[in-house]
Amino acid sequence: MTNNIRSAIIAEGGGQKGIFTAGVLDAFLEKKFTPFDLKVGVSAGAQNLAAYCARASQYAQTAIESLTTEQQFFRPARFFTGGNVIDLDWYFQQVEHSGKVRFPTEPNHLTPESNFYAVASHLDSLEPHYLHTWHDNMFTHLKASSAIPFLYRPGVKVAGHGMMDGGVADPLPVRWAHSQGAKTIWVIRTIEAHDDGKMPVLERLKPIMRRVNQSPRMFEMYHHYQSRYADAVNFMNSPPEDVNVIQIAPNRPLGSMILGSSPETLKSDYKLGFELGLKAVDKWRDMLEVSVM
Repeated sequence: MTNNIRSAIIAEGGGQKGIFTAGVLDAFLEKKFTPFDLKVGVSAGAQNLAAYCARASQYAQTAIESLTTEQQFFRPARFFTGGNVIDLDWYFQQVEHSGKVRFPTEPNHLTPESNFYAVASHLDSLEPHYLHTWHDNMFTHLKASSAIPFLYRPGVKVAGHGMMDGGVADPLPVRWAHSQGAKTIWVIRTIEAHDDGKMPVLERLKPIMRRVNQSPRMFEMYHHYQSRYADAVNFMNSPPEDVNVIQIAPNRPLGSMILGSSPETLKSDYKLGFELGLKAVDKWRDMLEVSVM
């Protein structure tokens, strides 16, 4: 694969914050901007890139606004009863089968040759798996990439291995994109470009998390995530001489949260992403030869 890879696009996760990414990618589609040889998405970013690869304008926005705001999908009280806070089984049933939120699985636009990868984390080792994704395996891979630990407890089986949210193992897979040959790497962030990815609440809870019996694994996952995130940020800030990293990031903190956002904030953050996506294409288009996905 590396022989033909020159440019890559990476979409960070972030739950409902991915509405910003949906706006950016819809702007790309409006401008017919599809120059990327490699597409790599993490969690919500993978779902957004699937829609982009399928050229399904506004689909990701509809899915986020229509499905992730439903009570059936997000029930915080389940955390204390041992259930799944997010019902990914219900979500993907809607995406695969249900009416206006059914994913437009056009085989011609989401093939193995699309070079689209969804990142998942191994449940036990926490190592990243870069899942080559197209219309035949898309729903399983996207579900695995989006299975937030502790909120969707069982994980997802892929080729016999238990998988969970890719953000634990490789939240910004810039080094992997570079290892595949990419020299121009676009990164769509869901936090501001200067942000190091630390979660203030979890940082304050670290001393407690070390002592509470139920939380060692949570602490281990957060520490693993944080070290991988810091490494990716270092790469983006000081890339190899032959690599150009272009970040598209919110120029203000998004109003959307990972879960539980209001419809108004989702619409506002989508609009911001769309505006910044248009500006990015106008600024950087000449760098890349526009090609067909």
